[in-house]
Amino acid sequence: MRLALALLALHGVALAGEAGFEPLVDGSTLSGWTVHPRAETSGGWRVEDEVLLVEGRPGNLATSEDYGDFDLRLEWKLGELGNSGVFYRFAGTGNPNGAAIEYQLADNARPASQQHANRRAGSAYGLYAPQGDRSPVPGEWNTLRVVARGNRVEHWLNGRKVVEFDLGSPDFAARARAAGKDEAFARARSGRIVLQDHASRVWFRNIRIRRLD
Repeated sequence: MRLALALLALHGVALAGEAGFEPLVDGSTLSGWTVHPRAETSGGWRVEDEVLLVEGRPGNLATSEDYGDFDLRLEWKLGELGNSGVFYRFAGTGNPNGAAIEYQLADNARPASQQHANRRAGSAYGLYAPQGDRSPVPGEWNTLRVVARGNRVEHWLNGRKVVEFDLGSPDFAARARAAGKDEAFARARSGRIVLQDHASRVWFRNIRIRRLD
């Protein structure tokens, strides 16, 4: 009985932690999302058994709505040596690479992630390396969390905060310049969430967001 009550209490805490979140995938369709197609497309995005997945090279998938300050949570997995990403506050059109920050999704065994710590899972791609060894296992589900409040941004991977930075800081500006970004990079304080098509098999589920503004 005590164990059952304890489990019930923990379940209640978990539910309370999710209060105010809205799902971004309805479980069966791409409603609320828009594909930004490539010049030459193949395959597509689809929802299968409440899992969002991509095959081929259809282009990136972006939310139809903009989000400013938010707490974004989702689960993701990749195949072996896979590579993808989640961009946020993307206010432009086309490729978000030069305009918005990318939460990197990667099998850290891939050569680029081995050579560059700021290209490992959980990093702010090309800018901030994740703290600690949080290497995901290919084919297994991982949790992502991004918290953005004004200039303050946090990246979480599998329940641990691995990156934290200030968009208005000299440190961020120096890192952006070193990464070859222009003055407009990451200036938008509101924009779309974008799931990257990077020619890797990638799966997403339980995508939800809580607006903080």
